[in-house]
Amino acid sequence: MNIFSTGWSEGFDGPGRRWVVYLKGCNFRCRWCANPESLSPEPQILFYADRAQYADRACPYGAVAKSAPRLSCESKKGGILDRGKCAVCPDISCVSLWHHPAFEYAGKEVSVPEIVGCAQQYQPLFGPDGGVTFGGGEPILQANQLLEAVKALRKKGIHTAIETNASTIDLEKFVGLVDLLICDLKCISNDQHLHWMDADNQQVLQNLQLAAKSQPQLIVRIPFVKGMNDSKEEMEKLKTFLDDLAKQRECLQVEVLRQHHLGEPKYAALGKKYPMHNAPLPERNEAQVFVDELVKCGLGASLGG
Repeated sequence: MNIFSTGWSEGFDGPGRRWVVYLKGCNFRCRWCANPESLSPEPQILFYADRAQYADRACPYGAVAKSAPRLSCESKKGGILDRGKCAVCPDISCVSLWHHPAFEYAGKEVSVPEIVGCAQQYQPLFGPDGGVTFGGGEPILQANQLLEAVKALRKKGIHTAIETNASTIDLEKFVGLVDLLICDLKCISNDQHLHWMDADNQQVLQNLQLAAKSQPQLIVRIPFVKGMNDSKEEMEKLKTFLDDLAKQRECLQVEVLRQHHLGEPKYAALGKKYPMHNAPLPERNEAQVFVDELVKCGLGASLGG
């Protein structure tokens, strides 16, 4: 499996304490993405210039050039990374040998037995409700290995969850197999979806209808983004669609999450421009109004974050 990170969460990526495995590669380009290092399936170096004291010494291949100091006290800080040299680096010694804080390496191949073995070691930490969550990126792009991992973990009695944009036809392989599906729903209007995600949403809507019918544990997660789905028209479309989904099951759980800018430093660390720089963020009360409207429709809606 191609991953870029692992971590822990409590009650956000599924019930209880979760070990989260973040798979690398995504078919969406959401403008607000908080994990830009997840988008490409290729390994990447993140370089944090504000942590770059002595970073040039951690690279024996001269990829780091000192930037001109603004103040005398900054003479040993700052730096500029030559990513061309990083692309042909033979050993990534800045990370593998020196563990310098200015560098992070995103991209690692791990086997399914490794994932299952780690999960078994961590099992005492999960408590009665926790387990393993696969996020991304878009984890179902690696459907074959992911399927193998989910089946193996369930045989070990470990609760499994997948966080997905619900955009691929392979999602149907996991419906009813994984313990919990957490599916994103960005917007209903396809033109809006194409504009904000650079991708069509027709498969998303079909997959959500399938999951609503056949997935025992399902959470629909809506990122609330100004300009994308905060208009009265789009919110009405979301309400109608969710109401239709709710008719397929006893209870439909919906989480609304406000957009944030916490991922912006990662774009700079990748040498990329953040598409949502200075974009206005939705106020909590704006998102709460939407949640209240969903609750009035009889949906189990909540505001997260």
